[in-house]
Amino acid sequence: MSQLSVTEAAMRSFSQANDPRLGQVMALLVKHLHAFVAESQLSKEEWLRGLEFLTQSAAITDADRNEFSLLSDILGISSMVDVVSQPDGGTSSSVLGPFHNHDSQLRPNGVDLSGDQPGQKTWLHGRVMNVQGQPIAHAEIDFWQNADNGLYPAQDPLQDPQNLRCKIHCDADGNFNLLTLRPHPYTVPTDGPVGALLAASRRNIWRPAHFHVIVSAPGYVGLVTELFPADSAYIDNDTVFGVREGLIVPLLPSQNAEVAARYGIATPFFEMNFDFHLVPQA
Repeated sequence: MSQLSVTEAAMRSFSQANDPRLGQVMALLVKHLHAFVAESQLSKEEWLRGLEFLTQSAAITDADRNEFSLLSDILGISSMVDVVSQPDGGTSSSVLGPFHNHDSQLRPNGVDLSGDQPGQKTWLHGRVMNVQGQPIAHAEIDFWQNADNGLYPAQDPLQDPQNLRCKIHCDADGNFNLLTLRPHPYTVPTDGPVGALLAASRRNIWRPAHFHVIVSAPGYVGLVTELFPADSAYIDNDTVFGVREGLIVPLLPSQNAEVAARYGIATPFFEMNFDFHLVPQA
């Protein structure tokens, strides 16, 4: 059987899929994977090493860490999906990352996530609006970030599993705010097979500082994105290619006495103001 006939037979094998889109996607995946094998002249030894890499990735993946999500990120696949699926007119999306957890607790709008842990107090606030600039009442913000030591709770057993993450609902005018800590650049996890791949490839392992945010509201396309302090290192060399120009935001010192009194913190603290714009569902 020739290379072409193998590819054509494998593509046809998905033609009776219950979901036509599944059949289309799998046929294209087969087509391009077969082209990769042919162009690279992949050896059996290399193929077996690839299978072992995937097996190791599965072994290290659990509810708190997804090695396949990290692999997608460092290959630029996550960012490519963002680019091709981004609806016009809304806030740019960015990568989800390997540490999102669906069980973040619902907290009051204005919550203090920082507590008494080390770090520079940062007030994050803004609005959720549609593409015409009209507020979206009671939109949900799902927020998470790393601690002052650069680690997420899943990486640091000394942190509370709910540390520096929450869900909040905007008010009737789309306003949201919370007190948190200034985020820090950090390395992606290097203790697994993806880390070994990065090392073997002599790749940068750093991400710039960022806040993770998922914004959702009924009738609108959900937004998975990140906010990057403009002065962070690695803005121009993000190992997962997640930085978008519209997501680079000034993080400025603030003397806002009302906010300082509300949270019982000293001035100056840091402040970031950002408005999210959601696109209506088709």
